[in-house]
Amino acid sequence: MLFRSVLNNKPGKVSQETRQRVQAVAQQLGYRLHPSASQIRGASRSLLVLLPGHSLAPDLRGILMDYPFFNELLAGVEHAACDAGLQPSLIRIEQPDDIRHLGNGPTPSGVLVLGKHEDALLQALEGWEAPVALVDDRDYFTRHPTSRLHDVSIDDARLGELAAEHLLALGHQRLVLLFGTLEASSVHRERLCGVRRALGRHGLSLDADWIIETDVTLEGAAAVQDRLRQQLEQGATAILAMADILAIGCFKQLLAHGYRVPEQVSLLGIDNLQILNYLPLRLTTVGQDVYGRGYQVVRQLQGLPVELAPVALIPGESTSAPETRP
Repeated sequence: MLFRSVLNNKPGKVSQETRQRVQAVAQQLGYRLHPSASQIRGASRSLLVLLPGHSLAPDLRGILMDYPFFNELLAGVEHAACDAGLQPSLIRIEQPDDIRHLGNGPTPSGVLVLGKHEDALLQALEGWEAPVALVDDRDYFTRHPTSRLHDVSIDDARLGELAAEHLLALGHQRLVLLFGTLEASSVHRERLCGVRRALGRHGLSLDADWIIETDVTLEGAAAVQDRLRQQLEQGATAILAMADILAIGCFKQLLAHGYRVPEQVSLLGIDNLQILNYLPLRLTTVGQDVYGRGYQVVRQLQGLPVELAPVALIPGESTSAPETRP
């Protein structure tokens, strides 16, 4: 109590000499109070949600602004936290020292990690007493198979397979596949595996020219539109975007360049985000229960049973059989 009182610069019956000695020891040990840690009294009722710092994604405004997936996931987290009487706190983490300093506060009820983080930072969480869950970072568990952290992933290969199967069953044989950076995303690599499975069942092989990688944002979709239109001019009849936000960006660009969806180009996304309800036509997508995943991960951190809705194709108005070309 004395230690915390001095570091918080609270007035009290502490001599200046004692105050200076405490501060000197804290500096020697590298101890400082994290600004958020001092706000989350009652360890058993706090839920920490750790976000990547802006320095890890300098060209973006942060995952809450540019990635609607995380907004929907957090809505489910907040709902579950409210039901459980937990107090969620969003905290940006830049480096491993931030984790160590945060650990100087009360032990939280659970920790949820969103976005991509460096290994050293995640390793700093391994020694925490609180349960820790990583969302969609299967690569970390491949590198650290004995990790005590919870892997919150789904069968992304199945999502990619269902999406490709829908287009192939309609008669499309040449696709444009719009991915995030495959090297950095286990989610998108898994979805690519699913696409390959579907193509194999139809006796087709994957042409490397079909694959376009970009950032999973509206800006990322806009940045590759020249390459995308080039593929359409060379005979592609459908675009499979591996995230709804990429499909929305493509839809905007296709309309701007005079393409008719789905008559000239079929367009399909993955995730079934609520934002799709605001489009002028309903995008065909493969749905996962993003909100439900957020809700269920909180239950998982509490040691409760978890049950996720199965992934499924969500038919819309953006896909049809390919137009017969002369």
